[in-house]
Amino acid sequence: MSEIVKYHNDFNKIKLPSFTEQEQNLLCFLLTKIKEKKENEIFSIYPKDLMGFSEKNLSNREITEILNSFEEKFFKADFTIIVKDEVRNLIGKMRVNLFNHFVIWKETRTDWDMEIGDGLFWQEFTRIDIEVNKHFEYLVNQLTANFTSFELAEFIALSGKYTKTLYRLLKQYRTTGTAYFEWEEFCRIMDIPEKLAMCDIDKRILKPAIKELTKERTLFDQVRIPFKNLSFEKKKISARGRGGKVVGIEFTFKPENITIQKIENEAIKNASDEEKILMTCNKLCQSKIRFRYEEKIYQSNSFDFYDFTFNAAELQEDEFGNLIPRNTRIFKCKNEEDFFKLIKLFTSNIY
Repeated sequence: MSEIVKYHNDFNKIKLPSFTEQEQNLLCFLLTKIKEKKENEIFSIYPKDLMGFSEKNLSNREITEILNSFEEKFFKADFTIIVKDEVRNLIGKMRVNLFNHFVIWKETRTDWDMEIGDGLFWQEFTRIDIEVNKHFEYLVNQLTANFTSFELAEFIALSGKYTKTLYRLLKQYRTTGTAYFEWEEFCRIMDIPEKLAMCDIDKRILKPAIKELTKERTLFDQVRIPFKNLSFEKKKISARGRGGKVVGIEFTFKPENITIQKIENEAIKNASDEEKILMTCNKLCQSKIRFRYEEKIYQSNSFDFYDFTFNAAELQEDEFGNLIPRNTRIFKCKNEEDFFKLIKLFTSNIY
């Protein structure tokens, strides 16, 4: 099973400074590693420990580049807490960071380039030492109430940096099915550019995120939908101009019901191998589920079980970080056995 990411709801109020998908994955992965650590305890994370934060098989060099960017951005995040001086009856704001100690240990590596007859130097990380700041220990330790939790694998499988942030926010309300945010606060936490027009926020951020969060995907041989029947409504007040001023946004979705999910998945468990593959293909294509294959990202389109073919669209990022279809590819297999293997490979690399 996947690791469970669990933290205090206050963590959702923090604006993560322009984190990419991979950097958000890394942060949530680290949260699973730092829980229940003691005060003033410095612990280490090694390369082998970071194999699970990405669906892509990253090299040490790629992980080091992500770590460097993560460190630079993370320590710019606005971690603000209210402090009190009871003696002098004073209240103040203190800005600190989640990590009191964060050191990336590296060593220089050399790759010899035969064409130019020279070495290419780069840094390889060997260890990360971390200590959680005592002021923020409550965010990740001893959580009994007011917390957000979700499966790391489901979070990693999502596509889009805005999608991942919205997913974290909505998971706080997973049992109620209703979440309301003041508009300015929502834009701050989501890191939506200030100059982006309202119509573009809908087109480039909200609608793609809603589509991704309501899409079926297979995890641990179970069909999952992060948020069923998810929709949003902007709250407005009368003001000059057309349509009024947006002051808030409300999301509604079907509350989580673990018992119903278990019943729905029981039918899949009792099916034959051939029935499971057919059901999986249907789910992949009906929900346009995305997967990684040969270092590329594809979106499922259609299949022909009797011809052993699977049709998918290759996706590439646009300037706003959204994945859009570019080319179409038909995967052709020789026989049923090869087709089964191919579909299992796709489902094991859901993006």
